[in-house]
Amino acid sequence: MNLDCQQERELMDSYLSEELSVETNHGFLRHVADCRDCATELQRRQRLRSLLSETLDVPVNADHARVRITQAIDRERRSWQRVARLGAIAATLVAAVAVWYWAGRRVDAAAYSDSAEDHVACALTYSNGTVYDPDRAAHNLAPPFEHIVDVVGQSHGVYHVIDAHMCPYKGRNYAHVVIRGDGQTLSLFAERAERGALPDTPTTVLAGDTLDVHATTRLGYRISAVATRDHRLFFVSERPTDPPDLSQGILLSAVRFIRDLEK
Repeated sequence: MNLDCQQERELMDSYLSEELSVETNHGFLRHVADCRDCATELQRRQRLRSLLSETLDVPVNADHARVRITQAIDRERRSWQRVARLGAIAATLVAAVAVWYWAGRRVDAAAYSDSAEDHVACALTYSNGTVYDPDRAAHNLAPPFEHIVDVVGQSHGVYHVIDAHMCPYKGRNYAHVVIRGDGQTLSLFAERAERGALPDTPTTVLAGDTLDVHATTRLGYRISAVATRDHRLFFVSERPTDPPDLSQGILLSAVRFIRDLEK
């Protein structure tokens, strides 16, 4: 293993933990795209992390807990003293389950701001002559997002995809599709829903589908967000697209792609 590979492998765990800066992340991905041995090692570490995550992710079954508590109380109902004691225990356990449930649904207050900031930090840095390279995108996207551009589509009227890559930002690991046309740059971000629920904002229904869209603005950019079962998507634009339903079509295609992953 040469010195370049050794240095990049020292960054692998930080990449997988989403701790690299945007610039370092892009350099790392360029190396992995050209080095088959490092790409294989990265996939091995990703699989290991996924297996560990699945092993440790043990959900709490609140309904099962309540049934067991109720059965215990029924068995002891002949003794008022014991019933009272078990009732107190039941109340404590139910309260604990409720705390766990709501804690698991904490609000990710930075969700919109981070997508707008990463749009500025990454998407707006591409030069005007950047052209989409499918081989580069294939190397720079990690499973399960490697086919997102194939589903979303490379061209939408005057708008065209110019790049797609994994984009760590502030502890997130976005699949980032950069689209440009009509004098503006658009960003489509997809990420695992690991940091809580979307903030409570007014929602609309996306045309042609029963899909809630959380729309807001940050840093002067328009952001449309959608939460699926396991993922969240953000569409960032400087102004409405022309025609307006073009942006909805891109977002809807991405949502369908994500929902297929979740089946």
